[in-house]
Amino acid sequence: MVQEFVKISNSPIEFLLTLNGIEVWVKRDDLLDPFVSGNKLFKLKHNLNHAIAQGKKSIITFGGAFSNHIAASASLTHQHGLKSIGIIRGEPNEKLNPTLTFALSKGMKLKYISREMYRQKNDEFFLIELRKEFPDAFIIPEGGANIFGIEGSNEILNEYTEHFDFIACAIGTGTTIAGLLHASQEHQKVIGIPIHKYANILDDVALIDPSVIAQLHKFILAKDFHFGGYAKWNTDLLEFIRSVHQNHGLKLDPIYTGKALFGLFDIIQKGSIPPGSKALFIHTGGLQGVSGFEERFKIKLFKT
Repeated sequence: MVQEFVKISNSPIEFLLTLNGIEVWVKRDDLLDPFVSGNKLFKLKHNLNHAIAQGKKSIITFGGAFSNHIAASASLTHQHGLKSIGIIRGEPNEKLNPTLTFALSKGMKLKYISREMYRQKNDEFFLIELRKEFPDAFIIPEGGANIFGIEGSNEILNEYTEHFDFIACAIGTGTTIAGLLHASQEHQKVIGIPIHKYANILDDVALIDPSVIAQLHKFILAKDFHFGGYAKWNTDLLEFIRSVHQNHGLKLDPIYTGKALFGLFDIIQKGSIPPGSKALFIHTGGLQGVSGFEERFKIKLFKT
């Protein structure tokens, strides 16, 4: 049994609204930590526990220039006295964006590699060379997509979520949705809403954790809400995000949670969920990326 160095408290579950006779609630995992919010904290928890237990002095992980995972990894390792190296996809820019500026402020060393080389990041020869360069580091895949990430995601649901009929969440790497499928009750359905066009995400997850296949009878894939692909968006999405904030005080981001809640609302409005049901939306955080989005696209998402 690995000692728990990283611990997570319960997050509040808040009522959002009743839509088409369905109660929609939000599990506010975005409030768990000001810098390591949402599913990132759960996916990193057991990775860091194992790194510390093995006596590792640093972690290596991967992400794009606006990666929530990079920001979260930098902050959590800093909190626990570990060094961090971020392998960043693409060439460095003269002006750092808010995500990478934050990562540097938490002591993360940034190592840029070409997009072609980045596609090889999970290949064994690439990892062997990385271990030679950083022998004292614990390697965490992009997005925390390994068995430890799934193990942590198992802990998102608890005794306070058992009475809900539907659990809804964004899908990025698929790690979080795998944990939700394992942890959900037999009477519950888990709605996964991909934020990109990639269609084989669960096949990738099954390679990490084949046991997730036995949970797929609880899974509903809602794949029409990616808005054109990863980091793609339109004015309808932005107007939805602003409306939710203005009417309910809930901030969403345009990459993950905005698309996922938009998808859940659409599913409900089309009558795909029986009236009288209770749906729980998992807020996976990611709000650190809003400032980078605003800077990149010259758009102000929220008035306050």
